[in-house]
Amino acid sequence: MYGSRQAAGYFETGEGPWPLKTFTPAFLVTWLVALTCTFSFAQQKPEYDMGKMQMVFLRQSPKLKAKDRAGQVGKEHQAYVESLVKDGKLALWGEVTGEDDLREIMVVKTESLEQARQVTELLPAVKAGMLKADALSWYAARNLLRTPQTPLTTRSNYIFGLLVRGPKWTKEQTEETNKIQAGHMANINRLAEAGKLVLAGPFYGDGDRRGVFIFKVDSLAEAQALTDTDPAVIAGRLKIELHRWSVPKGMLP
Repeated sequence: MYGSRQAAGYFETGEGPWPLKTFTPAFLVTWLVALTCTFSFAQQKPEYDMGKMQMVFLRQSPKLKAKDRAGQVGKEHQAYVESLVKDGKLALWGEVTGEDDLREIMVVKTESLEQARQVTELLPAVKAGMLKADALSWYAARNLLRTPQTPLTTRSNYIFGLLVRGPKWTKEQTEETNKIQAGHMANINRLAEAGKLVLAGPFYGDGDRRGVFIFKVDSLAEAQALTDTDPAVIAGRLKIELHRWSVPKGMLP
């Protein structure tokens, strides 16, 4: 699934160009310093179709009740989402289970944030005020996201990790932060090589939400334990929010 060749890439930070060796698997070329620094993009491996998509978080409105999701609007919403998947408008979609308000995560196949918002505004549950949509531009290997198997009710389980700035995050680059970043990248590579991390990518912009890890593991505890080995997490520069995520089979490696 992953390439074994290496390529050189450059990301610019506030301090100027910073050449860094990229890692295998090749999707890691998207990551580099993006999580702990403001980033821009340079050389890419074309065979991995690195590019911008729009990640949408659908959160439960306080008005939503369990019976509402099982009612007519819920059925219409599910049918509409499945039509978007079948029509190839969504690169990725899945339902989230847990006690917080996050209910679904989808990735819209467009480089336009406005177009993604237009898609989500037509979701029946959003129109009914049951779900609220929040979109971010995301950078990842688009060709690793595949057409799912049918029926879409056949699912595979993943752990979705949302990486955010930790309490000790700073913009400044020092010898220590560069050392932490190198360890962070090495840890990502180790998890990918072990088959635990199937996809990763940063968000555009300079917000608190820095990027995504998608784990193929059995439990939140295992995903947390893997994340806790990351030097950037240990140092408090990053922290992770983990969610159980049920995705139509075949969409992810």
